[in-house]
Amino acid sequence: MEAEGISRDGIAEAVRRPSDDEDNEVVLEENVPSYEVLASRNQPRVSGKICIEVKVRDSEATEKWPLDAFVDEDGCFTDETVCQWVNNWNDKAAKFPDNKRVCLMCSRRAKKGFTICGHCSNKGLNDIIYG
Repeated sequence: MEAEGISRDGIAEAVRRPSDDEDNEVVLEENVPSYEVLASRNQPRVSGKICIEVKVRDSEATEKWPLDAFVDEDGCFTDETVCQWVNNWNDKAAKFPDNKRVCLMCSRRAKKGFTICGHCSNKGLNDIIYG
């Protein structure tokens, strides 16, 4: 006599049959819009913040996303290309500290040898940009 839910082979039938709940699950990766970061020598600014030009794969239009749109809750960059750009900007600022720069996160002057200003550094953005 077979136990309920177990076949003759000893394998549970639940493993063989997909449950109805699996078909109704929401997959988060499908909800995230896929995009392509466009490389450009000059990055535009909107209301003082540096923006990254992005082409959403579903449309042909390019959009300007602020730099903090690529930062997750933990303070890490979500896009590898944007992270490399920020690291490159930080390296150049450290290498040439006497050049005047504008803060990446606002329109104030950046501190000497850095890419963000003192105001943004006090707001905790220092950990994101240099973390």
